[in-house]
Amino acid sequence: MALSLADYPGIDALLDAGDIPAAVALVADRKPGASRDEVSRIELQLRNEAFRRAAAHSAEDVVWPPSTDEQVTATDGIPDIPASELDRDRLVAGVRNQGVLIARGLFSDDTCATLRSMIDETMAAFEQDRQRIDPAWNTPLADVSGEVQGATHFRAFNHGAAGLSAADSPRSASFILAAFQEAGLPDLVESYLGERPALSLEKWTLRRVPPDTGSSWHQDGAFLGAEKHALNLWIALSDCGERASGLDIVARRLDHIVPTGTPGAFFDWDVAPDVVERERGDQPVVSPVFRAGDAVFFDQYLLHKTGTKPGFTENRYALESWFFTPSSFPSHYSGLLV
Repeated sequence: MALSLADYPGIDALLDAGDIPAAVALVADRKPGASRDEVSRIELQLRNEAFRRAAAHSAEDVVWPPSTDEQVTATDGIPDIPASELDRDRLVAGVRNQGVLIARGLFSDDTCATLRSMIDETMAAFEQDRQRIDPAWNTPLADVSGEVQGATHFRAFNHGAAGLSAADSPRSASFILAAFQEAGLPDLVESYLGERPALSLEKWTLRRVPPDTGSSWHQDGAFLGAEKHALNLWIALSDCGERASGLDIVARRLDHIVPTGTPGAFFDWDVAPDVVERERGDQPVVSPVFRAGDAVFFDQYLLHKTGTKPGFTENRYALESWFFTPSSFPSHYSGLLV
């Protein structure tokens, strides 16, 4: 549905400034009968428009890559801290120096339970009839002109990989953004990236992975681009690693994209097992056990895969959120200013 910005005097200045709450309030005040899901949809459209405006202006005085003198202790090869100790320096120390950082208990049990239910609702709406608009659970992200964003094959491919975009699920997106604010994540990610962060339709993913799923090694930089200023936040929404799939991680900081598509790789951007063995050197492959609410931060260089093994019996629920800078955003993705 199109949103005519000309009908809302003053909204251009708010969008230029990235003041999303004020822009949403301005529109909502003119739509007193709008449901909460309609307002959530409008918020996503406005975040997309604010992103476009931010991306059109070059960022100044950005310090990249981030650095710190902080050290974090690695447990079994991976830095592992309580979420209460998470700050910019520990985040930089974990990701930039050691490739990854685990922050335990970032989301509460109640938040995780709500998101598991929301993922089930989102999956059900898409699977019942992907062409039917569901205001809460299945409304494809559109720009303010009403044009649906994303490549034509994207949603079906994503669903085939046990995921759907949070940006296509307005009620889920609204809840997640509020949870991010409560956890202080927008400011934390901005302090790491050096710019106000943006999410994307394509890499903001609700996941429900079955126990018998397949997996393959990869670095996201193989298709995102190694030069991007990016940070991923992967949050376990259910216990995983014992009865449900978790993550297998090469516990080593890499500063390059390793060879892809060689014999033994599944996709052309995947990494064959023999390449993994060569690249990891004397560092282990670590398969952490996660409790619901535990988070993992990493960037596009981390060599990892979904952790699979015989005997898993439960679905694994997770939220994956790749943050980019507007000035370094993948050109083929659709952005949402955070």
